[in-house]
Amino acid sequence: MNLPLPCVAYATTPELQSQVFQLHQALQAGIRDDQSKLATRLIQDAAHELITTFFSELITNLKNAGDVPAYHDGASMVSEIADKLAHYLGWASAFFSNERIKPAVSHYHAMMRQRPMQDSMQPVIAFVIPEALAERLEQLLVPLSQSQAASAHEGIEALIEVIDIALHALLIKPKQLMKFNFVVDKTLNGVISLTQTLSFRSLRKIGEQLPATHQPVLARHLQQFIMTTRQAQAA
Repeated sequence: MNLPLPCVAYATTPELQSQVFQLHQALQAGIRDDQSKLATRLIQDAAHELITTFFSELITNLKNAGDVPAYHDGASMVSEIADKLAHYLGWASAFFSNERIKPAVSHYHAMMRQRPMQDSMQPVIAFVIPEALAERLEQLLVPLSQSQAASAHEGIEALIEVIDIALHALLIKPKQLMKFNFVVDKTLNGVISLTQTLSFRSLRKIGEQLPATHQPVLARHLQQFIMTTRQAQAA
C-alpha cells in the first residue's frame, strides 16, 4: 500500500501491524468474543511506540551527544507521560466493547503501511501532514544538519507540530470514534492535554539549551520519519 504524501511514517513492529490487521478483520466479520483486552494492548503498544519514536529516541541521542540539563529533565518527562498514558488507556478499557472499538481499529488499520528499506519492506504507521509543514521541515533540515541554524527553535517548533498531529492521529481521533460518555471523554482529554503540555514545555526547554553542535542530532531525528513527495520521486 502506497504511503500518503507528504506524511509522517515511523517504524512499528510486524507483530503490532499483523495483530491490528487480524483484529480489524475479526471485527468487520462480526466476531462475538470480547476483543477489548487485545484492543487495549494494541492501543497501549501504539501509544508507547509514539512516545519512543518522537521523544525517547531524540532525548537518548541528545544525551549521547553531550551533558545538557534539559536532556535529563526531558528523560524524566518521557517516563512520566508514558506511565500516565498506559494507566489511563488501561482504565478506559473497562468501557470498551466490540462495537465501540470497531471504528477505532479501522482507523488504526488505515494507518498501517509499508515502506521500502534497502532490500525489504518495513512496517510503518503513517499519517498525512500539511504540505506547508513538510516544505518547512525540508528547508530546516539543511542548516540543522550542518550545525548552521541560528538556533534549534524552529526545528523544535516543527517537531512539536508533527507530534501534535501524531497525538491527534493515534489518540484523539480513536477516542472520538469510540464515543465515550462525558466522564470518560473528559478524563482522557485531560490526560492527552497533560501529555501535550508536559512534552511541549520540555521540548522547548531542550531547544533553548541545545548547542549548535547538537543540531545534526535533531536533523537526523526529524529526517527519519518525514516523507515528502520530493523524497518519493528521488527514491
